[in-house]
Amino acid sequence: MSDLRRFFRVSALLVVACAVGAMAATPLRISLPPVLEALPIAFAEAWGMFDAEGLSVDVVGITDNQERSTALLTDNLDAVMSDVTSAVLDYCTNHSTTVVAGVGSLPQSGALRVALVSHVGFGPSDVDGLLAGEGLIGVTYRTDEEYLLDQFFAECGQPQAWIDRYTYFSDMLQLAVWFGAKTLPTSVLPEPYYSYIATLLPVSGVPARLAVVTDFSEFPTPPRVLLFRDGFVNKRSDDVATFLRVVDAAVERMNSTSRDEIVTVGLDVVVGLFFQGADRSLIQQQTIDAISIPVFERPAALTSEVFGSITGWMEEKGYLREDVTLEEFARFDLLP
Repeated sequence: MSDLRRFFRVSALLVVACAVGAMAATPLRISLPPVLEALPIAFAEAWGMFDAEGLSVDVVGITDNQERSTALLTDNLDAVMSDVTSAVLDYCTNHSTTVVAGVGSLPQSGALRVALVSHVGFGPSDVDGLLAGEGLIGVTYRTDEEYLLDQFFAECGQPQAWIDRYTYFSDMLQLAVWFGAKTLPTSVLPEPYYSYIATLLPVSGVPARLAVVTDFSEFPTPPRVLLFRDGFVNKRSDDVATFLRVVDAAVERMNSTSRDEIVTVGLDVVVGLFFQGADRSLIQQQTIDAISIPVFERPAALTSEVFGSITGWMEEKGYLREDVTLEEFARFDLLP
């Protein structure tokens, strides 16, 4: 009987060990939006930095904000990079997500992070022309980009401009395509889409003439955030901590690597993230030359000031119908 009991005990231990091993080997599935702040994660995966730490990571490209949120909330993803507004909305859907870090970037001198841009001759070329006109403005719906646009119009004395002037998109790539095709006179675009459209040489040989109406530099630009499913954080907190540690190291490596090396070595990474399905050979040299790599910021806690400003705006806009505190929305104890 003792031998039989020993057999079952050993068998049970083997089953547990195999289950733990399978869990450890299960990749962390994360989706990144087409924004510059996602580059350190995309490069870390391409450089093998996660593998070096024993963490398997699958980076899934989804340009549509709603599709990305749905994938996270239905357990088809473990994490996403998100803007703060979208992260709050995801949290309020079923209270099953947690923000573990904010990740930002600072544009190089003379460069942009996000801007309100216009086709010269089709749209306004300056703020006065924008305020005097009635043309539509493309912007992603219920995002930090819309938050910045609302702050801008409120500062200019037109807080209700969104009622009849905004046209909404859920997919940043789709918005960039529509604006690039001159279907919209004015749009809010992050880099590198502005540089891509501004430098693209079309078949006609006549490049677009764009004007930056505002770069929103008078307003604090919120960082992106890393949003995880609660279940993943609770079961695999060590993996989340490892993930954040690798992202921190990737930021340091990105900031110390020459622009030429980042663009040359990582062109496939950039094309895959920002221009899904595009032929690398069709990315023109003048576009590559125009892309400015920002200074990336280390993963850090989201400040209460930024969180309070955005949630306050969401309440005023009718996007948020419950009280949400930063303490219940986020945990930053896993940061390196």
